[in-house]
Amino acid sequence: MLEPIHVMMYRDTSMNLPTEISNHLDELRVLAVDCGIRSVSVIGSACTDAFDPIRSDLDLLVDFGDYTDDLGARMLRFSADAQRIFGRHVDVMSQHGIRNKTWQAIHAACQVPVYAAA
Repeated sequence: MLEPIHVMMYRDTSMNLPTEISNHLDELRVLAVDCGIRSVSVIGSACTDAFDPIRSDLDLLVDFGDYTDDLGARMLRFSADAQRIFGRHVDVMSQHGIRNKTWQAIHAACQVPVYAAA
């Protein structure tokens, strides 16, 4: 017998993110500028009705920009500071690191952009 498929209902991107996330977006944007990041989008459960304010982590899809010598340091700083800002575990995924076309399509359709460099 086949296992049931769990389908998550994604929020319309025009809807608000959970307040536990939206209350800290200004701090996240400042961090993104400081780390030389091109864009940040919220993905995962925070974009769905499955988000649990107490237990859910936060998933961010990030374009780190140019692959310069300091990329590793920028990635580590962004991840650590994002966890401090949100007070929860934050999974940071590089937009350029997702090579599987299916995952690229899923993330493109189910993300809420929160920062884009000018």
